Amino acid sequence: MLTNISWTDYFIAVAILLAIYYLFVGLKYFSADFKDLLSGKRKQNFKAALSSNDENEESIPSTGESATTEINAFEETSDDEFAEVEHLIERLKVVIADASPKKLVPEEFKHYLHLVLKEYPSVQNSPLRPSVNELIVSECEKYSAVTLSEDEVDLLWKGAV
Repeated sequence: MLTNISWTDYFIAVAILLAIYYLFVGLKYFSADFKDLLSGKRKQNFKAALSSNDENEESIPSTGESATTEINAFEETSDDEFAEVEHLIERLKVVIADASPKKLVPEEFKHYLHLVLKEYPSVQNSPLRPSVNELIVSECEKYSAVTLSEDEVDLLWKGAV
């Protein structure tokens, strides 16, 4: 009996059953979303969904208005700014890794970081600055160079060492 069924028939039957299953699940759990989407009450914004998924969950604002402004700020960020931030990140990683075995005095280390940050003035006003601050804090903890908080890193950007 099973020899009469070809592989093509089998795959077609499986595809039909999967389509029915996913249609059932979609209608059962997402029927309200589909109705809103079809009625025009809600527009699908793929660009905003992709941008917010790239961020850490901790940095997502709780209000919708500030989330929208943050997404717009990232959309306005140019490729040159991203390249400059990537260069800064690589430089910071090297600086912090090199400073760790030297056991610098915290004030010297902060001054050194300030000099590095001073070389990238466009990042200071960039929406990517909080991400750079978090990276500095995490790298300092990773290498046990000097323990810094995000507030202290903000002061380093301003030059108050």
